[in-house]
This record gives sequence, C-alpha cells and structure tokens, in this order.
Amino acid sequence: MSTDVHTLNDIAATTQIALEFIDTFWNSHDLTAADRLLSADYVDHAYQPANCEGLAATLAQLNTSFPDHRHSVETHITQDDLVVLRMRFHATHLGDFRGTAPGGNAIDVQVYRMYRIVAGRITDHWALFDTAALLRQIGATPTPQ
Repeated sequence: MSTDVHTLNDIAATTQIALEFIDTFWNSHDLTAADRLLSADYVDHAYQPANCEGLAATLAQLNTSFPDHRHSVETHITQDDLVVLRMRFHATHLGDFRGTAPGGNAIDVQVYRMYRIVAGRITDHWALFDTAALLRQIGATPTPQ
C-alpha cells in the first residue's frame, strides 16, 4: 500500500500540532497555546472538568507543585487524526502535591498522551500518567483502599 505525498504532509502537520502543544502549553506554561491549538468543543478525557478549564487547572497544579516541570517526547505515532506521544515527565517537588509537602525530590515518570486533531485543532485529549511512581518519588504515603 503506498502513501501519497498529501497524506504524508497531513501526518506531519498533525504530528507538529501535538508537539507544538507539548512545547508551548506544557513546557513553556503558555495558556495562550490553548486558544491557538484547541477546538471550541475540546473534550479532555483525563481531567475534570472535561474541558479547557480542567486542562488549565491541571497545568496550574503542576506549576505550583513542580514549577520546573518538563515533558520530553521519547517517541510518537500518528495515524489519521490521532497522535500518541510517549514521554518522560521531569520535575523537582517544590510545592505541595495532593497533601505531600515539598521535599525537593527529583521526579522522572512515564506519561502517555493521545490527541485527536481535526482541521488543525486539538479536539480531544487522553492521558496516562504514572501517578503511583510520582507519589513514590515524592515520598507520599499511599492510602490503603
């Protein structure tokens, strides 16, 4: 099966939007990236509320707890309108996180994000963040179930 140039250009453009969002929103903490790159009907399947407000609240929490946080993309796969990113989250625990006082611990955890991109805008986001590893690394005591 061959892929025409137009399809390769679409895949590259779709991938670039996801990478730009990681760089500008998550790494540069630039909330205006949401205005530029998210659709008006954006749905966030990872955060509450499930919209731009939940996304912004998550970034605010990370900025408070881990002000130097950074996502580094290790690999990505794009198929049609979906981009999956496998990343590392690097940070230093410098603010309260879920009741755990800052300890200055270095954080390095795995993160997966998937974006649906339609007409040059991110319409949906899903995330898988290794919260258990993060809690271990900051010295949080897990609550028994």
